[in-house]
Amino acid sequence: MPALISPDGRWWWDGTRWRSRSVEGPLDLFWFTDTPDWFQRVIVTGLIGLIPIVGTINAIGWALNATDMVRSGWKELPPAGFKHLERGVAPFVVSLVYGLVLAFIVVVLAVFAVLLGMSGRAQLVIAIGIGFVIVLMVVAWWLAALYVFAAVLIGSDKLGIGRALDPRVLYTLARANHHVSLHVALLYGGSSIAVSVVSSAVSVFFPFAVLLVSLVLPAIYAVLVPSLSAFHVQAPTELKTA
Repeated sequence: MPALISPDGRWWWDGTRWRSRSVEGPLDLFWFTDTPDWFQRVIVTGLIGLIPIVGTINAIGWALNATDMVRSGWKELPPAGFKHLERGVAPFVVSLVYGLVLAFIVVVLAVFAVLLGMSGRAQLVIAIGIGFVIVLMVVAWWLAALYVFAAVLIGSDKLGIGRALDPRVLYTLARANHHVSLHVALLYGGSSIAVSVVSSAVSVFFPFAVLLVSLVLPAIYAVLVPSLSAFHVQAPTELKTA
């Protein structure tokens, strides 16, 4: 049942008392649990997220719309639905392109290492060294991706896909919002690891527990919203990438 909203739209009834729908001071991590219909909106968005590609794009757009609502002073999550799809396209495409570039480099190096290792014992040590380099490269990419995660979301949304595909632009945005970028990286990285560990442990008894990640992802995005709302993007003509 939808929450009861006051005639002026500023308050909602939680069953025991009226709560404000406006942002009144800094928001804590789980701010959204004090907003109308939050559970329904998170779960439905998570269920939509089970749809390959489309669900991921929609969840990103939902997070961006939630960020806009908080930035404009509304303490509320956007309703669930497919209307957030368009908003999530740019960040998804940018993330996909960077991911494909990394995958291509890793595959090329891995194939080269395998061929080198098969050619004789003398080259085996070199092949193992290349494998070690691949592991370090993937870890470094993951850490860098976490740091520029906020820049990818907000930057691609505000500046467009073309500008966000320039790594210098993302780095400049991330550095200009260093504290926000670092906070988002720690929250998103920590939450992702925690959910992955829990879902992996539960999947031993329930094979489909891995789907928990998609269901919980909107809640993780909601945790990031206050930080994302503080991420500032300069006008394209003001951004210096040199």
